[in-house]
Amino acid sequence: MRIRYTLAACAGLSVLMGCDKDVSGTDTQLQPAAIIRYVNAVNDTSPLDFRFVDGSIEGSPQYANVLFRTFTPYQRARAGERRIRIFTNPNLYANAAAVAAQQHLDTTFTFEANARYTIISYGQSRTGSAVRHRLVIIRDELPTTLTATQVGVRAIHAAPAAGNVDLYVRTSETPAAIAGAPALANVAPGAASAYLPLAARPVGGVPALTYRFDITAPGSTTAIALANSVASGLLGVPGTPAQNPLVGFQVGRTAITAIVFPASVVGSRAPAALTTASILFLPDRALDSTEP
Repeated sequence: MRIRYTLAACAGLSVLMGCDKDVSGTDTQLQPAAIIRYVNAVNDTSPLDFRFVDGSIEGSPQYANVLFRTFTPYQRARAGERRIRIFTNPNLYANAAAVAAQQHLDTTFTFEANARYTIISYGQSRTGSAVRHRLVIIRDELPTTLTATQVGVRAIHAAPAAGNVDLYVRTSETPAAIAGAPALANVAPGAASAYLPLAARPVGGVPALTYRFDITAPGSTTAIALANSVASGLLGVPGTPAQNPLVGFQVGRTAITAIVFPASVVGSRAPAALTTASILFLPDRALDSTEP
């Protein structure tokens, strides 16, 4: 037994020594890819799992346990025609295998290399729903004309029961009567508006200086019920020579998406506390880099 252990140890040592001498290596060439993120806007079911199921491992991000009104970061995904399935996440069901196998959707989509996409689980999962759960896949065409003192904001409407909406934007957090023309008008459910250029908010205000967003039916000045006065909240961080800027309303030449979400369905597995429609702000991209 001792002899065998000694021989095994010597063999392992020779392998390590051999590896130590081979330091040339081979550079990994990243293949052209799309950049994707996933948003859960389904308001009547458990958290969801997003998976590519076409046999490709590389370039196939898997998103697990994505709760209603949450989103994932952008990740690279192999371009071309891809097969996607959405499953029930089993965490709320003692991780039962039968639950993990429950499919919500099975679909294919062709992603273009070097393009960015927001993929939204949209509608409701229950039989008989007016808008059944489907994927809305939006190509993220970033703004190209922002100045150093502007941010770009677009709306994605993910609350189908609300119908078309107008979006009003104000620089004051104080509730006030809605007046004037909407900043973004007549945004349809399942659609994305163009990017609206807004002045970047001043840095260092106390309280932090953000925007207030109000949603109404087209032509109305009565706000649709929201979770609170919907402050933009996403401030961002200016860039330095050691760090690129982080997206936010106080950082010029950044792009932001405001997603309109519905309320949770009472009695469903969606979070019960989300009782009114609201907006969530997604960081799209800082268009400038400051690192050397």
